[in-house]
Parts: sequence; structure tokens; C-alpha cells
Amino acid sequence: MFSAMILVMPVVALAYCPGSDSSLPGYDPDYYSVSKELARSQYVVVGRVVSETWLGDDGKPKPLQPPFQSGSPRPWGFDPYAGAVYEIKVLRVIKGRPGPKVALFSENSTARFWLEIGGEYLLFISEETFDDPIGRRLTIDTCGNSATVAAAKEVLKLLGDTGEGKGR
Repeated sequence: MFSAMILVMPVVALAYCPGSDSSLPGYDPDYYSVSKELARSQYVVVGRVVSETWLGDDGKPKPLQPPFQSGSPRPWGFDPYAGAVYEIKVLRVIKGRPGPKVALFSENSTARFWLEIGGEYLLFISEETFDDPIGRRLTIDTCGNSATVAAAKEVLKLLGDTGEGKGR
């Protein structure tokens, strides 16, 4: 009698965070310091998420159709969606001159950022280029200092934001 053992290995995909790998030429242990991310960002705002629109692989709005990978409540990396666009109402401006609302793209990957409708966030926003048909969009770095306002209290202090600055 022949028996075989099958090993099931979980697949874990991790975000690549630029500057974080000491074995690569671009290594910079301060890459994600607040001061460096502030300098790289086009806008830094405190905002509230007002909507979430999922885009299909064709870049057009697509209703969510579960089930999703690993039982997730939303697409997670390998589901047939390009990503989500979050509409953000700007509550306070820390850097830049955004309009009263900004649209942020979150690429559908296992390293994507999740925002909750109604949630308030500190957002370090930059413009990046994504694969077609998405193209250039505003986004946040999943490895950076963007976070819920509750989790970003220390970063907000470093930025000099008292909660009373340049409101909208």
C-alpha cells in the first residue's frame, strides 16, 4: 500500500514597501518617516469617506458579486475587480490645495487599503500610475502613515494639526 502526504501551504502576499528592504539599492530606513511622506505627498488631509465604487477589470463601475476570495466581504486581490474608488469629503487640509472632495483609487491587491464609509482618516495622498484602463489616479501608500483619525493622533500632533485647522 502506497500513501502520500500532501502539504498545504498558505499563500501569503505581502505589500512591497519601497525603501524598506536593506538588501536593495533603494534602502532608506526613514522612507516612511512622517517628514519624508509629507514631502512626497501632493495632499495631506483629514477626510471622511462618503462612497465606495468598485471598478471591474474594464475600469467601469461593477456591482459587487460575492463570494470573494477567502470568504472576504469585499474583493481581495484575485477577484475580478480592478479596485475601488473612494470619494472623500475633505474636512481639514494639512498640505496642498485639494478640492472639497477627492477620489482615491485603491488597487485590488492583497495589499490594498480598505476604507470604511463614514470613517474619518488622516490621508497622505499622491498621484500614481496604474495599469490600463485605470491610468493616473490619486491614491495612498499602504505602507505609509495614513490611518484612522483615532489611530493617527501622534502623527497629527507631529503635523501640528489640532483638529481646528483649515477646515472645509
